[in-house]
Amino acid sequence: MILCASAFIAAATLLAKALGTETMGPPLHALQISHGRFIFAFAVVACAALVIRPTLTKIHWRLHIGRTVFGWMGVTLVFAAVAYIPMADATAITFVNPVFAMILAIPLLGEKVGSVRWLAAAISLTGALILLRPTPDSFQPAALLALAAAFVTGIEMIFIKKLTGLERVLQILIINNLIGVAIASVAVFSYAVLVFAALYDFAIFDLVPDWISVVGAGVIISGALLLAIREGRVRP
Repeated sequence: MILCASAFIAAATLLAKALGTETMGPPLHALQISHGRFIFAFAVVACAALVIRPTLTKIHWRLHIGRTVFGWMGVTLVFAAVAYIPMADATAITFVNPVFAMILAIPLLGEKVGSVRWLAAAISLTGALILLRPTPDSFQPAALLALAAAFVTGIEMIFIKKLTGLERVLQILIINNLIGVAIASVAVFSYAVLVFAALYDFAIFDLVPDWISVVGAGVIISGALLLAIREGRVRP
């Protein structure tokens, strides 16, 4: 199961790199890509919930919001990083997140860390430093995005550890992706201009958008509608 999960995570990063570069047409912004990630992830989890029909027990909203905020930041930073540096390097740097999680667990969870774990942490950080290539000729600023992703993902792991002791896994996934869709939808409204640009192209210049433009427009409109519905329910 871990191997399958690793393959899916790598595939998602690969698709994000393809979408964030010119591999599949005009590059999309990392915020748009992470928005699509949460939209489709929520759709899959929601379908599973319709079949399994889980009972949602006591929901710890503060933990969920904290976990999702840092998780969304981590995903977006990774997607931004892979658009500029090799995917293998970005992925390797993000593997430092357990180190940050271990360090943060000391003050936040009261865990004790032995000498072997500190040694492992030092080795991992050394590897990340090597990948950052800290020389004037080879340093890649985008690698710092991957390092930042590792840090915020480490914080997310603290929230996940707390949640897994309080709630069931499917419930955590449902709420996480629901909040993630709401957060990611707010960030892409400024890119709705792409939709109107495509419409103007079609109306004035008779240019038909390719499938990437259609998918992107659909994601943006879906996010806008979802957020509008949510805001409507919140208002008295």
